[in-house]
Amino acid sequence: MYTHIHRLTFLLALAWVIPALAADQRTGSLTITQPWSRATAPGAAIGAAYFEIVNAGAVDTLLRIESPIARQVEMHTSYTEGGTMRMRPVTSVDVPARGRVRFEPSGLHVMLIDLVRPLRKGDRFPLTLVFQHAGPVRVEAIVQDLGTLIPPWREGHGQ
Repeated sequence: MYTHIHRLTFLLALAWVIPALAADQRTGSLTITQPWSRATAPGAAIGAAYFEIVNAGAVDTLLRIESPIARQVEMHTSYTEGGTMRMRPVTSVDVPARGRVRFEPSGLHVMLIDLVRPLRKGDRFPLTLVFQHAGPVRVEAIVQDLGTLIPPWREGHGQ
């Protein structure tokens, strides 16, 4: 009985952790960590996606992002101008050697324009990141609650 309780506790903990870990993807020196998105409000045609690129090697450049979830996918950056938050598209993103780039709310992010279906909590959808040197890297984004500001697996970790 005691062993069964420990085994059940372990399996429950594993079931909670695996969905968050399953989304990481490594290719060569690049690791795409925890791609995620927020659920969209009813009728919304635009969504956003976030992730982190960790580079253990030489500099590379993210050239574009593709996804079947939206008819148009763009990389954007957010900035404050005159006290107002604004966005503008970026054509590419340099990933420094032995560095990292975060796509996160209120910063660099992926705009999913003209969604083909709403994003609902728990859904998953593919993103293909196309790098100058590493080539295409396919990852799977996990949709979180509508109001999520940071992914749940980072809460309380000071990142």
